[in-house]
Amino acid sequence: MKIWVARYWALIRSAWLVDLQYRAAIAIWMLWNVTEPAIALGIWWSIAGQGTVQGFARADFARYFFGVTLINQLTLAWDAWYIDRWIRHGEMNYRLARPIGPVHEAIADNIAYKARTASIILLLWVLVAVFWPAVRLPFDPARWALALLATGLAAGIRFFNGYTTGLLAFWTTRATSIMELQFGVSLFLSGRIAPLSLLPAPIAAAARVLWFPYVLSFPVDVLTGAARNPTQYTHGFGGQLAWLVAWAVACLVVWRRGVRQYGAVGG
Repeated sequence: MKIWVARYWALIRSAWLVDLQYRAAIAIWMLWNVTEPAIALGIWWSIAGQGTVQGFARADFARYFFGVTLINQLTLAWDAWYIDRWIRHGEMNYRLARPIGPVHEAIADNIAYKARTASIILLLWVLVAVFWPAVRLPFDPARWALALLATGLAAGIRFFNGYTTGLLAFWTTRATSIMELQFGVSLFLSGRIAPLSLLPAPIAAAARVLWFPYVLSFPVDVLTGAARNPTQYTHGFGGQLAWLVAWAVACLVVWRRGVRQYGAVGG
């Protein structure tokens, strides 16, 4: 355990220092992640000015999209683009020679990046809440603990999903195209542009049989208090665990089969 703690500490410290060299790029990425839900909030805020929308008042939309901003930052996964480049450019070569697998480097990079950016967004939420009561959350440590658990499971699903997609570069030339398609679909099915309860019934039903609601909509509902009955929690956490196991197993299978046939010069 001490050896693994030391390894991860070194990897996280390295990733943190690398991020310091790309402060402007990280600021731009974070700004985009804030801009998208801000635009969606502005639209729904205007619509709700005429009255509640299927039970959602203006304050509900405000809390929801502030939650989307924070949870999305904590669960965001971009590893498909890195893995795709490592495989196509031969950068996977020296990573395979290390005493630990490349997946640990990716996990450490996620931790370093999210610790920096999510803390900024959380601080901004707190500052805005001082002046805007609509985005305040009631003091409820038990629900916050459940929200933290839901966020961790969601981050795991998105990570293994992205990592598995990136590993498809063992067989394809543009694995990132598959990831970009998923990002487009997730706009609707994960609740990024509207709460799932406001979507047409067929779309909402399709979303519930996939992993998209479990990586964003469900953790946001837990955080903001929209999930109120035990059935929602049971279905939500059960779905998260099922998809986490499914994507973790898929990642392991794709990695083992892909690395057997991998061959590259360079890197």
